[in-house]
Order: sequence, then C-alpha cells, then structure tokens
Amino acid sequence: MLTSLYVKNFAIIDNINIDFKDKMTVLTGETGAGKSLIIDAIGLLFGKRASSDLIRYGETKATIEGTFSMLGEKLSKLLSEKEIEIDNDDFISIKREIYDNGKSICKINGNTISLSFLEEISELIGDIHTQFDTQKLTNPKNYLQFIDNEEIENELVEYQEALKEYTNNYRKYKELLEKEKTNKEMLSFYKYQISEIEQAKISTEEEEILKGRLNVLNNYELIASNINQFIDLYESNSTLDNIYESINTLAKVEKIDKKYTEYKKQIEDSYYLISEIVKDISSDFNKSEIDFNEIDEINERLGLYSDLKRKYKMSTSELIEYYQKIKNEISNIENFDFILEKITNKTKESYNKTLLLGKNISEKRKILSIDLSKKLIDILEDLHLKDSVFEIKFLESDKVEFKKDGIDTIDFMVSFNKGEPAKPLSKIASGGELSRFMLALKTLVSSKLKLQTLIFDEIDNGVSGKVAYSIANKIHNISNNSQVLCITHLPQVAAIADHQIYISKKDVNGRTITQTKELSSEERVEEIAKMISNDQITEASKNLAQELLKHQF
Repeated sequence: MLTSLYVKNFAIIDNINIDFKDKMTVLTGETGAGKSLIIDAIGLLFGKRASSDLIRYGETKATIEGTFSMLGEKLSKLLSEKEIEIDNDDFISIKREIYDNGKSICKINGNTISLSFLEEISELIGDIHTQFDTQKLTNPKNYLQFIDNEEIENELVEYQEALKEYTNNYRKYKELLEKEKTNKEMLSFYKYQISEIEQAKISTEEEEILKGRLNVLNNYELIASNINQFIDLYESNSTLDNIYESINTLAKVEKIDKKYTEYKKQIEDSYYLISEIVKDISSDFNKSEIDFNEIDEINERLGLYSDLKRKYKMSTSELIEYYQKIKNEISNIENFDFILEKITNKTKESYNKTLLLGKNISEKRKILSIDLSKKLIDILEDLHLKDSVFEIKFLESDKVEFKKDGIDTIDFMVSFNKGEPAKPLSKIASGGELSRFMLALKTLVSSKLKLQTLIFDEIDNGVSGKVAYSIANKIHNISNNSQVLCITHLPQVAAIADHQIYISKKDVNGRTITQTKELSSEERVEEIAKMISNDQITEASKNLAQELLKHQF
C-alpha cells in the first residue's frame, strides 16, 4: 500500500507531500492542476521509463519518492535476494531521481537497483489503469494469470520442475547425437593419447621425489662439507664431553641445594638426545651411497615429464585429470548406443511427465474459465454492457509447446454489440466499452492478483447516469481487497470514496505550482456540489452532494 508520496521539481509540481490511506481515495480538482502528473509520478515508482522533459523548467533534477507498506511474502523474498533490508515495520522506500542529462537513478531503501528489477517488483506492489493504457490487459501473454487459482499455481511449481528436467534431458540427447560422428573420428586419437600417458606412468608424487633427489645429488659436495663440519663440532671440540662434565659438576651442587636437580636433569636429557642425533647423522651420512650416474637417469625421467607437459600444454596434475577424462570419453564412445538409449528413455519419461502435468493444469483451467466467463458477463451487465459476449478460447495446436506457465495458449474473445461476432480483446480499439470491460476484469481478479495498490486514471470519462453509479460501485468493491487511488470527474465516483484529495494550481511569482489538500467532510460536500453543477455551488447541488455522501451506495 502506498502510504506517502513526495514529488519535487516534476513538471508543474514544485514540491508536494501527500499521505495516502487505505480503502478508496479519489483525486479531484480542476483540469490541468496536476492530477495525472501525480499518477505519472507514481508510475515512475512502478518502473515506468523517465524522461528529462518531465523536469520542472529551470531545474536540473526531479525527485519522486514513495513509501509502501504491507509488502507481502513474495516481494520480501525478492528484496532479500538483492540483500535489501526491510525495517521492522514492513515499510520500503522507492526513490527515482531524473537528471537533465538524461540519466535516471532508482533506489530502494537507499540501495541502487536496475529499472528492470523495479519493474519486476512493481507487479507485486500496484497497477495503474487508464482509459487508454490497456497494454497489460490486452496482451494474451498475461491472460492466464486471470484464470489461475492457488491450486494451479502450486501445480505449476511441480510442472516447472518437470519441464526443467525434460529440458536438461533433451539437451543431453541432442548433444549426444551431435557428438556421435565426431566421437568416432576421435576414438583412435584418444586411444593413442591414453597409450602414451599410460606408458609414461606419471604421477605428481614421483615427479616431486625425483626433483628432490636431483637437488640432493647436484648439491652433494655442499651437503658433505656441512655434515662433516657438524660432526667435527661435536667430536673434535669435545662438545659432548664438556656437556657431560657439566652434568657431573651440577651433581655435586645438587647434593647441597636440591633446586639444581631439575637443571641437571634437563641438561642430562639434552646430552643423551644430542648424542643420539649426532650418532644417527654420522651413521646416516656414512651409509649414503652416491651414484652420480643416477643424475642422468633422473634427468631422463624428468625430461619425459617435460616433454609430455610441453606437448599437451598441461601440468602433471592436469595431465592425470585429462587422462581420466579421455578414458571416460572412450568408454562413452564405445558404449554410445547404450548411453543414447538410456538418455532417450529418460527424455521420453520426463516429456510424458511434463505433458501429463500440463494437461491436468489445462483441464482445470478450462473449468475455471467457464466460471470466470459467467461472472464477468454478470459484472458487464452491471456496467450496462448487457449485449456483451465473452469467452476464453483455448487455441489448439498439432504440436504441444511447453512454456513456463503450462501448455495453454488462450485468447479473450469479446463483443460489445448484439449480433456482432466476438473478436480478440487485443484487436478491439480502446474506448469506453473496453475501459469498462477492463474494470470488470479487475473487479473480478483484484483479490486474486493480490496487488497492494490499484490506480484508476479517469477510466470513467465519457459516462454518466446509471453507468457512472455502476462504475463507482465496482471501483469501491475493489477497495475491499486493495488500496484504490482514482482520478475522477464524476460526482458519483467521488462520493463513494472513503477519502478525497483536492488538486489545484496556483500562480506563485509568475510560475504555476500544484497544491494538494485532503478534504474534510464539509469540504467534500462543496467539492462534489461543484462537480454536479459545472463548478457552481447551488442549494440543489449541495443537497444532492450531501445525499450522495450520506448513502455511499
């Protein structure tokens, strides 16, 4: 629900703040005061494209900001996926900034978003309906949403999962067929590569061991020199003897002062540990047999590694992975018929499952469409379109086409005149009859579509009398399920509203600006009286205004 709207430097709107309430609110006022501009501003918050021509003359930027509440679970989830935080009161702020250089910025709660995302979420927030803005309702792609109920929406989830599985299986099936000829040509080449890599018997472990051993051999003189120096430090310099003697010395002190016992023990442990290490190093070095011919053998083996890596342009680990990959490829090629049969069966099974789910949904839609048609005809009669014909036509095709929303392609067939054949809704020219049809459709499905805010911009243009009363009733009925904002020139529509905002224009320092004011009960009587009697308040029009407001239909 739209709770507040802030507009600055937008056409003749200088700076306005409007607080909106739930139920039905009408916007009334003189022609050219800016009522439709307010709707246009809200449209920008719903993802409509912006134009720098809308910036107030002499300014460089226009700003429109709206606060919305009662977001709903689906919208909250979409915002969460974009990491947009929502405050504890379940409110979001949508902001559009339009610059004179043609740039436009969209933000939600201070987070910059794309226009396409704003347009996507706007379908969960609200809808603007004008007499001539029929694109959404007259596009057959949108018709199924008017039929589907919660049961079908749940079944569509299962259908879409099945369709995803079928699509993946079919893709794999096509890929296999395309690869069949190529695979046969590659089989001998793969076998040659397998043989070459197998004969080399390479491993990352062996390569590292060989590199380490080669490093030892190439630096043997340096190792020998340092080991001999190490042993000499202990044997020639009597280092170990000196340590042993220091133990005996501390033993004499220990007899007098026991606190030296621990020191003596630590040195004693170190003496035996160092003795063993020196002994092991000396023994290990003396046992080492160096064959310098081994250098040539290792270089030859590492050369094989280098040749393979250079040839395949891979590291050793990548070569091993590639070896496993082509082994699998060979297996797949040699077992192609078996694999093809397996994926063919999986594709058929997933196709049949998807088709069955799609047909079940289609059958339920056909039943629901009959009920929708009957109810819509009743509403059209209430709107004084008594000779209307309406049917939902399911277009048959020799080949089933799987789409995201099922297998159905439908069209709305309509006739507003007795004896005239029904034609596709999208082919009917815009006008008062089509506007009333769209109002009837929205009356029927407003609660199901769960739109928070519905906006009607002068859809009652050109009607009067009983039709006006019927339109007023239908719009007010919609406000039982959604917030309704409505621009109107009809007193019947204005009177049935729960709230009324008066839009006027004023000359300030030679510039026209738009002003808004929520009317009190007394002010509503006067405004509706003016609407009744062509902008003149008479006693009769005032009485009739009071009567209209009193009865609220």
